[in-house]
Amino acid sequence: MKLPKIIKATYKGVIALAALAFTAGILFSFYEGRSIGSAFYWALVTMTTVGYGDITPVSSAGRIVSMALASCGILLYGYLGGVIMSGVMETSLSGVFGMNKCKYKNHFVICGWTPASEVALLELLTANREVVVITEKQDDIPTIKRMSEKGKVFPIYGDPSKRDVLEQAQIREARVVILCMEDDSKNLITALHMKELNPEARIIVRTSRGELRKTMKIAGVTYVATPHEMAGRLIASAAFEPEVANFIEDVTSAADVEGYDLRQYTISEEYTGTIGELSKDLKEKTKTTLVGVAKKKIQEGSKEEKWEVLPNPEDDVKVCESDIVILIGNNKQFKKVSEYLKAEQGR
Repeated sequence: MKLPKIIKATYKGVIALAALAFTAGILFSFYEGRSIGSAFYWALVTMTTVGYGDITPVSSAGRIVSMALASCGILLYGYLGGVIMSGVMETSLSGVFGMNKCKYKNHFVICGWTPASEVALLELLTANREVVVITEKQDDIPTIKRMSEKGKVFPIYGDPSKRDVLEQAQIREARVVILCMEDDSKNLITALHMKELNPEARIIVRTSRGELRKTMKIAGVTYVATPHEMAGRLIASAAFEPEVANFIEDVTSAADVEGYDLRQYTISEEYTGTIGELSKDLKEKTKTTLVGVAKKKIQEGSKEEKWEVLPNPEDDVKVCESDIVILIGNNKQFKKVSEYLKAEQGR
């Protein structure tokens, strides 16, 4: 429980305790002829029902003050204890039921808990990313929490198309938002909210309707994934090119630690030149293979980022600062790439 919240919930009780101790101390000093310091010491000891017995009332008025102080002290301490315990339990249960506010920054947000969400979450955790998962089903929270054993996962219960739920996910600080809800209308509404709350974030949408691709793009979505189309292509490939299908499945999964993966790295000024030169250096120093390069396309009057991806580029293609190279390799080789290029995976 946050300290400011505790203070807000208990300050009235603390003030009442202080006022009670002050009033009882003054009265005890007056009736018993004790110094102010001794009277306040007696008041605090009596309120906590410790009763050391080193200072005791001898007058009738002093005894009445003592009894009243002990009774009121017990009630006030009980009230404060109940308020604090209630706050602690509320915070604990909020965490269990996914109602706390996230504190991540530069993180990934997955909206909707579906089989596609689970696969995406596993891939992101393998890449050591912080991920918030928003689900409309509270029963999904324990399943998502179990995924946190593999990395940093923050589950939230609520409707992702609601602005307050997005704020709970610290959406203004998010780096990427992945929309995987079954309802495409909610995906569209959430995408529109996102462009207002965090126009810099990349938005990825999963939709089963390919005809919505253009609509989603107009709404500001960076990439539209249509699983049925992707699965259909992979199935067709597996039908007459099974080795190609196996290869695609291997290099598109980061979860297989021993397998190969496709990763991208941003090039700094130090490593500019030609594709041929960079590819040769990477092969010699890291054993990875350069399979593509992406270049940012500047469109006049547009703030949206556009990237042109060149698969298997020619050796004489120039590599400029901030270009992105796409490499194939395994985890051991990619560690060498990060050290050589002084860059982290992704964008």
